[in-house]
Amino acid sequence: MSKPVPGKTDYWRNLYFPSQHKITRTYNALNKLIFNNKLAPCKIVTKTLSNAWAFAYQEPGFRTEIHLNGRYPCEQYFIAVLGHEMVHQWQWDVEAPIRRKQGLKERTGHGVNFYEWKDIFEYHDIHFGRTIPHYYK
Repeated sequence: MSKPVPGKTDYWRNLYFPSQHKITRTYNALNKLIFNNKLAPCKIVTKTLSNAWAFAYQEPGFRTEIHLNGRYPCEQYFIAVLGHEMVHQWQWDVEAPIRRKQGLKERTGHGVNFYEWKDIFEYHDIHFGRTIPHYYK
């Protein structure tokens, strides 16, 4: 991602609108590159979200759903936001069952295990977390 990330004052000047095909391709690429294909395909919904780039959730016993905003300041934000939500999916789908078997509590928020992913994302020049705001105003 060699293009510069726009500053907050430039967020809405040249918007990036990912197509469903691009979303699927990016999800599959991140799953392979970052998560070693351990994430099962999930439902990804694109819609206008007020004051959020995206969110993910999982009802107990159901698949994870990722809801993405339909527009981003740039492609880098889109990739980082999708990767961010995929970390949550990993917390629910991969880590939580292991921890339950060990009698441990699930860790599904933005805690230490969430930011353990930062280095591998940074290695691939994908910046998520504190450098990409979760909400916009």
